[in-house]
Amino acid sequence: MIEKQCPRVLVVDDEPHMRSLLQEIICDAGYECDVSENGEKALQMIINQSYDLVISDVKMPRMQGIELLQHVKKTAPRCAVLIITAFGQLKQAVEAIKIGAENYITKPFDPEELLTIMHGIFTKLGLTANNIKHDPLAAIIGEEENIKEVKRLIYAVAPTNSTVLIQGESGTGKELVAQALYQLSKRNSEPFVKVNCAAIPSNLMESELFGHAKGSFTGAFKDKPGKFELADKGTIYLDEIGDMELSLQAKILRVLQEKELNRVGSESEKIIDVRVIAATNKDLTEEMHKGNFREDLYYRLNVITIKVPPLRERKNDLPALIDFFRTKYCGELSKPVTSVSQEAMDVLMNHSWPGNIRELQNVIEHAVVFASNGAIQRQDLPDHIFSVSRSVPKENTFFKDARENYEKHLLENALTQTGGKLSATARLLGISRHSLRYQMEKFGVDKPK
Repeated sequence: MIEKQCPRVLVVDDEPHMRSLLQEIICDAGYECDVSENGEKALQMIINQSYDLVISDVKMPRMQGIELLQHVKKTAPRCAVLIITAFGQLKQAVEAIKIGAENYITKPFDPEELLTIMHGIFTKLGLTANNIKHDPLAAIIGEEENIKEVKRLIYAVAPTNSTVLIQGESGTGKELVAQALYQLSKRNSEPFVKVNCAAIPSNLMESELFGHAKGSFTGAFKDKPGKFELADKGTIYLDEIGDMELSLQAKILRVLQEKELNRVGSESEKIIDVRVIAATNKDLTEEMHKGNFREDLYYRLNVITIKVPPLRERKNDLPALIDFFRTKYCGELSKPVTSVSQEAMDVLMNHSWPGNIRELQNVIEHAVVFASNGAIQRQDLPDHIFSVSRSVPKENTFFKDARENYEKHLLENALTQTGGKLSATARLLGISRHSLRYQMEKFGVDKPK
């Protein structure tokens, strides 16, 4: 009998671009991957050969993802199923979990998030592959002592159930830290649910977090689980928690202390088991003094603190980060850009990077787009990198103003480049549509006419 060398995956999606993207991500990680454009063909493939995991979109013509899941469970009961849903399809995701899906992921998703979930599924099923080396901290690039300390803390804290507060400026990579904490935890085969507290309107936040009962308000036609319920037995990541309203902070505190919640409009209590990882770019002690953040919640969240350093304090890591993003966008854009000229590198090294790694990522993507003759030249860099001051302001308020001016400028440029198309703009900036809308409202930026 021939021993299987690595887990085998079948991707089922009616969109050709999504099929090829998923296959590329999965194969690059060292797994074997086949694709199918519909559920009927997928079932025939499952009958003819063995698969360990089926990754299927929920909404497809002819045969929906839920129906395919039901057939897979009958035809190949040992085969795990991962469901892909769009925003607003969480009900189908919950239904899929009840039927037998191992997990779900919501579009748009980060490739590292997908691989994390897959790794958890294979670990749970007892599947291993000698040729797959999955380093949970591979996405956190750098050898400066301050970033090494972050990695040491992740390894120490991840196996526990302790609440973690991640602090750092916008764009420093706080979500990568949260992903690594989840991936190295004992809960890595359970859901990892992300919530951007700044992107969800305040009047919807309570329902999003805790769910609601049928008839609890106008438009509540059915019971709906919240993010905390969906994360039961797993991990919830509360990004930008410093922007949460005080009334909701009290309810978050209750969940942390009592391990129970009430859906909006319901008097029955639900017991949950969720690990909380929170992140903020604000100084929460300052917010407490201002009366914007509850002191009791702060101390409940601040069990373990991980501070992610800004890019200006990691200058020795810049060459490795630049090379990483150059390689990434060479592959995505199919451009053979193999180097960075010394003049361009000097500009990049002298820049103060107020937008941190997120800014660097966008700058390198821009440079790869415009690069010719196989190298990034000085003229390939975006204009703003020459106009933003290279000196770091001493006063915090000055730095905040400089950063916000840059973010507004970046937002306006991205909207102009995409002709005001929100989905394309969100992809270009590496954020969700919700975050994009929030940023547009925050800075008073409208779509170009």
